[in-house]
Amino acid sequence: MGLIIRSASLLLAGLLSSGPLLAEDAVSTLVVEPFTHSRLVDQRLQAQADQPVVIGSIRRINNQLRAEREVRASGELASVSWEVTDGYAPEAAFSHVLAQLLEQPHTLLYACDGRECGSSSLWANQVLHNARLYGPDDDQRYLALRLDAEPQRFVTLYSITRGNRRSYLNMSQLTPDQPVEQTLYPTPSTLLKVLRSEDSLALPALDDAVARADWTRLLVRMMRLDSLLRVRLDGAAAPQLASDMKAAGVNSSRLQLGEPEPAQGVLLQRIR
Repeated sequence: MGLIIRSASLLLAGLLSSGPLLAEDAVSTLVVEPFTHSRLVDQRLQAQADQPVVIGSIRRINNQLRAEREVRASGELASVSWEVTDGYAPEAAFSHVLAQLLEQPHTLLYACDGRECGSSSLWANQVLHNARLYGPDDDQRYLALRLDAEPQRFVTLYSITRGNRRSYLNMSQLTPDQPVEQTLYPTPSTLLKVLRSEDSLALPALDDAVARADWTRLLVRMMRLDSLLRVRLDGAAAPQLASDMKAAGVNSSRLQLGEPEPAQGVLLQRIR
């Protein structure tokens, strides 16, 4: 299905080969507006970085950091961290930024929360290189996606509530010098997490028969993870996708057809 399945080591070579930090404001390069109830605590901008984007869980094996999946690209890297203030939970800041990202053409890659993400210490110190982001493993959340408009960007979000109850959100934005052309798909559990948290899920154009077959398999597996899940499908390609899902074993009572828009892609909405 075009996934880049790797157990490649996330060595610090990428960081060592990166260009110098720039004095320019990293926040101004971001494609989102920060959460109002937050304050900036760290920002870094590198004109040239060889950066692995983690799109799977992480762990340490033989004293080396391993990712279930990753994709590498070189380009401008902006990393910004905020502390969430005024008594708001990190989920509020996370959802605020994520909603802006999901409005843009994108490919969802990976999402996790709690211990399924791996060690918070590894995320903070060896992936995001910011010790402030270390906290209890149960209180973390991570998401990675690719923005598919020009210029292409890879964006990751990581939130954590530390033992002192202070909450932080980090956003990393990598703009590759050359677009990454590989076909990348999320896991079924990632699709389900985003659908549960955001109540909607935007799929890319499904004009290609291979892509439609791949997405059908992913969505069928997602539906099997939650036997009570019901969804509405909007979009010009929704009737064909719904038919394919029914043929693959999804009960028709769990699928509802909606509007013929958008003209490209399909929008899934969770029926409560």
